[in-house]
Amino acid sequence: MRRALGGSLAAAALLMTACGTDASPTSASDMSTSASSPEPSEAPAETPSESSSWSSSPSPSEAPSESPSAGSGDPSLPAPEGPPFPESTEPQTAEPSGDWDLQLVDVRVGEHEGFDRVVLELSGTATPGWGVSWGDKAVAEGSGEVVPVEGDHVLTISASGTAMPEPGSYEVPQTLGPAGDITAVRVNGWFEGYTQVFAGLEGDVRPFRVFILTDPPRLVVDVAD
Repeated sequence: MRRALGGSLAAAALLMTACGTDASPTSASDMSTSASSPEPSEAPAETPSESSSWSSSPSPSEAPSESPSAGSGDPSLPAPEGPPFPESTEPQTAEPSGDWDLQLVDVRVGEHEGFDRVVLELSGTATPGWGVSWGDKAVAEGSGEVVPVEGDHVLTISASGTAMPEPGSYEVPQTLGPAGDITAVRVNGWFEGYTQVFAGLEGDVRPFRVFILTDPPRLVVDVAD
């Protein structure tokens, strides 16, 4: 009887030992290792600011470098896509929209591949209109006086929708350039809602395109090479 009881107790002890081995839990250190988070990736490089390499001084600075942000339309960077150049050299006009509250802030001239560019930067809420045409002379709006501008021909640029210049606005008259085939740009002044700029050209007249860029409002005139 004792021999049978002793055998039963030994068997039970072996069974308890075996169960304790199978029920061992996974340690906390194992869990933390399997759920470890990856190291943070390197921060992206900061986007360069849109600093202008154009100048309003008579001698333009070196051409701007290539930049992927050119599509924003900032004329201080490589030129964005504009409308196609027309085949003719006829005058082009467009009406302004909104209040005539625009103030001239800056005028820039630069050389790009395939064309030369003149930009009138403005401030205000309106969208400027324009009248742009070729001529042999630069004739001032209002007075009718001939303004001396170097070049074989003169492209007259008249931005409409502009208000009487306020104190601290762009000082006129000013002469800028040259750039490419543009011999000089004469910022002549304001008359009854129109701001007048003359661009002298070396050689024959050629097609030009005119369009608007926004934020801030800019009137862009490109003269084909």
